[in-house]
Amino acid sequence: MSRQRFAQRMFLLTALVGSINCGGSSQTGPGTTPSTSRFRATIDGAAWSSLSSTAAAGPGGNFTLIGSQVGASVTSLTLSLYSIGAPGTYPLGVSGNVVGGIGTVVTAPSTWLTPLSGAAGTVTITAVSPTRIAGTFSFNAAPQTGSGAGRVITAGEFDLPVSGPATLVVPEGAGSKITGTIAGNSFNAATIAAVSPPTQGTLTLAGANTSYTVSLIVSGYTGVGSYPLGTGVSRTLQVAAAGTPQRIWGGAGGTNAGTVVVTSATSTRIKGTFTATLGPSLTNPGEAPITVSGTFELGLQ
Repeated sequence: MSRQRFAQRMFLLTALVGSINCGGSSQTGPGTTPSTSRFRATIDGAAWSSLSSTAAAGPGGNFTLIGSQVGASVTSLTLSLYSIGAPGTYPLGVSGNVVGGIGTVVTAPSTWLTPLSGAAGTVTITAVSPTRIAGTFSFNAAPQTGSGAGRVITAGEFDLPVSGPATLVVPEGAGSKITGTIAGNSFNAATIAAVSPPTQGTLTLAGANTSYTVSLIVSGYTGVGSYPLGTGVSRTLQVAAAGTPQRIWGGAGGTNAGTVVVTSATSTRIKGTFTATLGPSLTNPGEAPITVSGTFELGLQ
């Protein structure tokens, strides 16, 4: 689904739930319905508090939180969260197959979304159960089209009853992660793909955000173990920086010195680490080598 269609659906859903008052029961506690529901934040320095809100849940730790405030114009705020099975801090600005979520702001007819940077903000879940979700959040959202000003959301907090078939057990093959540093810069993949099944003897994965794309190929893959880069038929780590002309390090066109270590491997999830020094490819021979390190968790479904 395109980001535009997603935003349109979120706006329509906001309108549908606009008349819902989600006040909870008198129960209290980390796993019960909150006695006083709330969904509020500061948007561009101005206080925003939802007059109507809902937290819908699906299986596998997926949640959609929607709130609307009516003033001179209607402003709605949505948090779409993926593979959230326990309290913790998760990134905003990632796609649905990465653990975390996205944030959306709608002031009709305009929509702002967290860019797929992997670091557009964070949501901290302080309590989650099949009946309740609570936490805090902040993020920066970019205009869906054009180059207009973004929206800055700070001091966000929510404590809402949950509706829907909430299942907190995240499937073992759901939700992937690639995090680390590239040339001293933090990297968190916003999108992740397993390019080929590791059962074929080659582990291949790729992760990207708005700054870099990281691609890993490990031939002769047999499971848990250490795999030196630059050896075998094809054992490479490639980093491509966003921009024109594109700058590339490592891969088939550059030197690859380092190691990939697979620490855990099952039919549904592979975990490991990587460290490397990568030389520039033939497309950008004037660049200096860069150092890369990080961890990965690849969910296989």
